[in-house]
Amino acid sequence: MVKIQSLSKIKPSERLAQLPIYIFAELAILKADLDPAWLIDLSLGSPDSPTPDPILQTLNQATANHKNHGYPPFDGKLPLRKAIIEWTKKRFEFNLNDNQVLPLIGSKEGLAHLPLAYINPGDISLIPNPHYPVHERGTLIAGGQVYDLPLKSENNFLFDLDAIPPAIAEKAKLLIMSYPNNPTGAIANTDFIKKVIDFCRKYNILLCNDLAYSELGFNGHKPNSIFEFMSLDEPAIEFFTFSKTYHMAGWRIGFCIGNQEIVQTLYSLKSNMDYGVCAAVQDAAIKALSLPAEYYISLQKLYQDRAELLYNSLTKNLGWAIFRPGGAMYMWVAAPEKYNGNGTAFSHDLLKKAGIVTTPGMAFGSEGSNFVRFALVQSADKLEEACQRIIKLYK
Repeated sequence: MVKIQSLSKIKPSERLAQLPIYIFAELAILKADLDPAWLIDLSLGSPDSPTPDPILQTLNQATANHKNHGYPPFDGKLPLRKAIIEWTKKRFEFNLNDNQVLPLIGSKEGLAHLPLAYINPGDISLIPNPHYPVHERGTLIAGGQVYDLPLKSENNFLFDLDAIPPAIAEKAKLLIMSYPNNPTGAIANTDFIKKVIDFCRKYNILLCNDLAYSELGFNGHKPNSIFEFMSLDEPAIEFFTFSKTYHMAGWRIGFCIGNQEIVQTLYSLKSNMDYGVCAAVQDAAIKALSLPAEYYISLQKLYQDRAELLYNSLTKNLGWAIFRPGGAMYMWVAAPEKYNGNGTAFSHDLLKKAGIVTTPGMAFGSEGSNFVRFALVQSADKLEEACQRIIKLYK
């Protein structure tokens, strides 16, 4: 009989132990005891719309091509990198070369790997709070230290660079920003972006811009690339995803652009840890980048209409003071006074009493403790039903 050995010596690493449970795993446990037919899930930012037909047709053809059945190139197919170069030139009016572009297995993967490529134990990263979780966790996994940049409603959820102590700024190695913002729905104007760029120049900080919602600005707002205001020779990198713009969340493809040395350093790390994106998916991504302007207009209208529906219903019927999103696909809602600043209790009540699944703001950092995030990932009919349930619960 084999003796079962003790796990007393075989414990998870300290870097893993400091990470909280990923919130969506927790939500899955809470939802397990409830009737799924009753639930209206507004938690995960996974688009509910189908992937556009031209992309699906291209994928169907690409999977039949035996050349796509082997290992893909680590750095992506050249035709995809060329398509990314053409798309960014048309969208932002600057020119890239092949070595300034890197396809990714979803932008989250690249955002997680970037700190591993640049952050040493003890290095400081400047991270907005609240934030998309991987913005913080990449640094923690790399052994770095996170310095919070609070996002406050009174400042339209833009972080205050002037509040960063010079001693911290001098030591900082990485700054991450993301507008349109997840989870708040805030947007950044060009003056703010230029101020961030100047700050990073002054202190020689690597600037990372997560532009996941590049095509989701409302009321005519067109989100900016940082490279509209800075040279590609400067220490900066920018991340994009196909998940939100093209309803391809499950396909796991994104890309980054930026300073050639930084992009190639990320490539060097990735080539030691993973492989390239499925070749057939890359072909489909090329097709996605060729969709006409009308597609982007309809995409923006879809999420703007949903945001307006939720915002108007809750503010007019309940008198709640809600931040009006300028982009992305979320509504950031403060807990009613009865919860005394406990957004998690608010989220749990919405789930248990109204069947509405939201994400507690604490999942995005301590500055989110009084909030919940509503993801605009259901039809207008479902959102209207969710509003009626909320109004009935709180009026």
